[in-house]
Amino acid sequence: MSRIVSVPLRSFDMGGIFINYRRHDERIAFVRTLYARLAARFGENNVFLDSATIGHGRRYPNQLRRHLGRADVVVVVVHAGWAKELKTDGADWVHNEIRWALAAGKTIIPLLLDAAKMPRASELPRTIREFAHFQAHRVPDDPGHAQLCEKIADEPRRRASIGETPARPWAGPLALLLGTAAFAAPVLLLPAGATEIAVYASVTATVVLFVVMIAVALVSMGRRPINAAERLAQDFDPTRYYLLVGMPAGIVLVGVVVAIVFSSPVEPEIRPLLVFITGVAAMYLVFLVLRQYKVEKFREDHWPVRLKEPVKPAPVRRELERLVRKHKATGDVQRVRWHIRHLENAADVLARDASRGRWSWLTADQTVELLVCAVWASAAVGLMTSAALPAMRLWVPAIALAVIALIIWATVEAAYRRQHWVRHTVADEVHAQIQRIQDGSP
Repeated sequence: MSRIVSVPLRSFDMGGIFINYRRHDERIAFVRTLYARLAARFGENNVFLDSATIGHGRRYPNQLRRHLGRADVVVVVVHAGWAKELKTDGADWVHNEIRWALAAGKTIIPLLLDAAKMPRASELPRTIREFAHFQAHRVPDDPGHAQLCEKIADEPRRRASIGETPARPWAGPLALLLGTAAFAAPVLLLPAGATEIAVYASVTATVVLFVVMIAVALVSMGRRPINAAERLAQDFDPTRYYLLVGMPAGIVLVGVVVAIVFSSPVEPEIRPLLVFITGVAAMYLVFLVLRQYKVEKFREDHWPVRLKEPVKPAPVRRELERLVRKHKATGDVQRVRWHIRHLENAADVLARDASRGRWSWLTADQTVELLVCAVWASAAVGLMTSAALPAMRLWVPAIALAVIALIIWATVEAAYRRQHWVRHTVADEVHAQIQRIQDGSP
């Protein structure tokens, strides 16, 4: 792996550096000197300056967008009175470039000249007020730009790193507190005449937990074919994926619900409500699909993009497929190198997460599910206890508690084993595919 990861210090490991500045005769010499220093350190192909990079006869708006989209770091040269010269008429390229950089999540380094100060947010146009909150670098403190070069050189390494999955030690006590409240509420507040309702609700809650356990167990037992299907689906680009996978799944789901709604067991009076619920659910499903498509399209157009933390197996697998595809299509060594480092870090985090204990995994990864399950199970036992108290048949809630505890334990165990296997499998896939890329294998 050293052939790909070990690179000269002067190489920039991603899309490069974009210099944003206001053209003026007094500052052009400084900007060209800055460009020369950065180009000497990182290479001319990794530093963009419009007057030095854009060839004659090229449409500069297109070139600006393309190079800014590829850049990892945007250096904004700020002179005295800089904020007062900004315009929002669409023709001010200093404003446009900063606005695009903010929207794309670029790292922005304000470079303050001798008498310049960082503008306050109130002094900036609304579209770029976030610029006021970036840490600035002063030229008088670093006349040779050595410190600036070190900051820029460290940026790809920082952006390629993956943070550890944070622990949530508060999840356990909170689940205990909510569970206690859910148990006590029906015992203390349910009237004596509501015994039948309490029994019915408790049995229903237990059955729902049992159904969830069966679903998790089936997914866990079928993890290998499911994993193979997911790998096949990730080979699609975003458009094909959602056309061939997302939309048919949504149509089948809506069709099943509609069939149930208009089947004979459903009372005619209830059908309008069910139709409304189905319509809202279908619209929400379409919204989720479109939102995810937009996210994937953004990641495709702005490749490579950092993974969201904490990392999960499915996004890592999608990025691995994207790496393979981009490596074959573009041959962009710098971006491929950065993406490889990023995915290697993500795979290491997945492998470490797979080795966590059951309680650590449950509190860190399944916090919401833990809280919901604690409330649901405690409420079910509380309802059964409330129904059994008048006759003092406390053995009934004791049996219910034992059954529910067994169901929850089996569900957690199946889910834990599945995530353990999936995380290790995806981590191994990442390392194996990266090794093939480095070896030049197809």
